[in-house]
Amino acid sequence: MSISGISSGASQFASALFSKIDTRQQGYISEDDLTTAFSMVDKARGKSSNIDAAEVFKQFDSDSDGKVTKDEFSSAIENLASQLDQQLMSSRMGGPGGPGGAGGMPPPPPKDDAGFTKDQLSSQIEEIGSKDSKRTDLLNKVVNNFDDADSDGDGKVSFKEAMAYDKSTQASDSGTTSDTSNTNAQANSEAQLMMKILQLAHAYGTFGTDQNSAGVASLLSTQA
Repeated sequence: MSISGISSGASQFASALFSKIDTRQQGYISEDDLTTAFSMVDKARGKSSNIDAAEVFKQFDSDSDGKVTKDEFSSAIENLASQLDQQLMSSRMGGPGGPGGAGGMPPPPPKDDAGFTKDQLSSQIEEIGSKDSKRTDLLNKVVNNFDDADSDGDGKVSFKEAMAYDKSTQASDSGTTSDTSNTNAQANSEAQLMMKILQLAHAYGTFGTDQNSAGVASLLSTQA
């Protein structure tokens, strides 16, 4: 996974997704359109997310005219992807959570990170038992929240997805207010928004590659 994996092709990706959300072919997305799209994903996943469609709409509506045009939508996605790329590079080069940071680098994913089904993960928990409590705890968390951890909706949770889910929940539970924590919280917020956008793309059939998902998961996994 290259550093440019998240932002690479962001413009084409955003254009294709915009066309799907603009169901009435008005040439713009309304707040209702975005709310409907987010609700569709939440319903399909069986759980509401903490991403507020109204707040996202305000962020994307750069001229505050109540409409998000294709240019505004593409620009917002490209900027978000660029910010995530920069944060990913920083974490890998020794930023917070990176090799030189307090969080350290997570273990590398297996070469064939195809993922496991819910039943397969449950079987692993039984096999491991009390031999590795940390791994068992993580697997239990993933199994109990399988749909949330399965960010690309393929019915399997990969190592990267498991790490991403674990770190994102840690960030949500953290009550610290230090500068580092605030930075990580912002990074996680942006990563969670990109995950939501990718879930939309998957739901609308515009999810052509898992590069973006892998990049976001890699970023989340490096946050303290």
